Amino acid sequence: MPPKKNLDKLRQLKKIMSRRDELLKKLLRTVTSDDEAKLLQLTIERICADMCEFYTKFHEKEGAGAMVYVPDAPEKKSMFYLTVDHLINALNDLNNRGMDGVAEVMQKAIARAEQLDPEKESLFIIQDQEKMQLIHYKHDSEGANFIKMM
Repeated sequence: MPPKKNLDKLRQLKKIMSRRDELLKKLLRTVTSDDEAKLLQLTIERICADMCEFYTKFHEKEGAGAMVYVPDAPEKKSMFYLTVDHLINALNDLNNRGMDGVAEVMQKAIARAEQLDPEKESLFIIQDQEKMQLIHYKHDSEGANFIKMM
């Protein structure tokens, strides 16, 4: 990909991430009424839809994989996409370091990434300082909930 396209892609990613961060900050405020609860639910649904669209675009350009979100990382490193090949490399590294629990999550991510339909499903890995979680999101399921895998 030419350098200009890479730069444009990074700018778009930064804009999406900044919007996401602002929406998440709003969610942290105390909900005191039914209207606020409804607004909170709509905001969460919009964030999920944005993240799924983002996942689908990466899947189309890079191939099967998972979107990784690291909330404790600096903004520029807090979200990235790992293809199945990168997930396999990460799994091998985790196994070599004896990190069995995290390796199990990565193994499930690989299996799920290879099977899902990106038009109907998205795959996310949330990695904070305490644990790693695999999240499988079915876009059109009733209620369109996140399914916490691990």
